[in-house]
Amino acid sequence: MEERYFKINSDNIKHNKFSLARSESAHFINSLRGKTNDMICLLDGCGRAYKSKITSINEDLVSGVIQEEMLNYGESRFDINLVIGMIKGSRMDMIIEKATELGVKSIQPIMFDRCIKKKINIERAQRIIESAAKQSGRSFFPKILPLSKLNNWISENTVNINILYHINGSDFLKDVLINDKKSYNVIIGPEGDFSDSELNTLDKIKPITINLGPRRLRSETSAIVGLANLNQILNY
Repeated sequence: MEERYFKINSDNIKHNKFSLARSESAHFINSLRGKTNDMICLLDGCGRAYKSKITSINEDLVSGVIQEEMLNYGESRFDINLVIGMIKGSRMDMIIEKATELGVKSIQPIMFDRCIKKKINIERAQRIIESAAKQSGRSFFPKILPLSKLNNWISENTVNINILYHINGSDFLKDVLINDKKSYNVIIGPEGDFSDSELNTLDKIKPITINLGPRRLRSETSAIVGLANLNQILNY
């Protein structure tokens, strides 16, 4: 049977019993036509999942018992953080959704020189993340970080391996495994590409620069392909 996922707040779990929030209860009752004795999977967004059984449907509230706790359910052994320039329109929403499905632990929007969009709706982004995490069965919901500038981000990230996807890249993705690191930053440029000064700034952190092929890709395409390729290599 296909797994059905629901968000659960830790406050709603006591002595191996749980109750769903009203919105999740409504989804179970009205959209899924759920019934007592149905099995579901609860996701707390912090790395825990719970195999659970519905025991009560009381008007618009659903409750039940937890049968098994699972740590890091749906998560990989590696931490991947997406660092991406702001993109206009709904394409930024799509990147947030697909990056969540592809397992990132955080999304850091950057205001690059050539970005047209100047702000991000954090609350909307969090809703997209939650929906995508539930759809894909992730126990950890990625963090959406406040909009930052490139120099500020670089000053705060000095440990992870940095992977820069760029049309002028010359490195090989397999090289990221040389130092057996567990955490990676995937850097994707904005519409219109990086400025020369930004490329010079990025060069200071000595990123692995990867070319995704002979065609110039949109930012959202580069993010999806780059994350998918990295996932495939890391999870061999």
